[in-house]
Amino acid sequence: MGSSSVKGSRKTMNKIVKKEPLNPTVVRMVVEAPLIAKKAEPGQFIIFRAKEDSERIPLTIAASDPEAGTVTIIYQIVGAGVMELDSLNEGEYIHDFVGPLGKETETDGLKKVAVVGGGVGCAIAYPVTKKLHDLGCEVHAIVGFRNKDLVILEDEFKAASDKYVMMTDDGSYGEKGLVTDALKKLIEEGNEYDEVIAIGPLIMMKFVCLTTKEYGIKTIVSMNPIMVDGTGMCGCCRLTVGGETKFACVDGPDFDGHEVDFDEAMKRGGVYKEFEAKARGASCNLLKMG
Repeated sequence: MGSSSVKGSRKTMNKIVKKEPLNPTVVRMVVEAPLIAKKAEPGQFIIFRAKEDSERIPLTIAASDPEAGTVTIIYQIVGAGVMELDSLNEGEYIHDFVGPLGKETETDGLKKVAVVGGGVGCAIAYPVTKKLHDLGCEVHAIVGFRNKDLVILEDEFKAASDKYVMMTDDGSYGEKGLVTDALKKLIEEGNEYDEVIAIGPLIMMKFVCLTTKEYGIKTIVSMNPIMVDGTGMCGCCRLTVGGETKFACVDGPDFDGHEVDFDEAMKRGGVYKEFEAKARGASCNLLKMG
């Protein structure tokens, strides 16, 4: 009786109440998680297991509603674990949903900030943009996507930023070019930022940091490497920051971008590509059988 009571309590808090596609590969999901919703701040993340035998995967919290008791996550349908999550529908339950983990993004004292988001990283950049805007900070949002079809959260960014710049690799929407092109242009126009916050692919964050270093602008990046336990014990999420080993799950995920060894992080991130490809193939077959 006690066991079923605990199991029922856990499942009550992990119900999927809304699921909607934002583009062909990115989905927004709202999950009942009242305890997490009360505590969550921009920059923090959860770790979930879609099913009992699924892998543990971290996802940054895209939004939280303490009154409704819900947490919003936005994910890209890549990898076996996320594919299993995407196989669940409204009214079903996520097996494990734990958080909030990590440190919140520091926003105190900031008066003017440029937030740079790339691809699905914009899902992480948006809550930080909104919080800064709500605090009265002047926010310039620069977002980049490969093409128009992959754009997400455009209306949300526009509502939460004083200046909004859309960049696409192919020029199919907004301006053609890289987010670093737009950032450099804004800086050279005379915008003096207290800080730049960059969130997206490692290669994007690396080049944003190389750009801001030229101008001496403090730059914060959000590092989301492979994680297992989210407590710092497994060591999978270790990074080199300022010549020291840090753990993204407990020391971050935010770090001074000028101190991060991006080349090491990118090399470590590619170690599991072959394993993940096999796991993704196995997951596809299981989902088809189901």
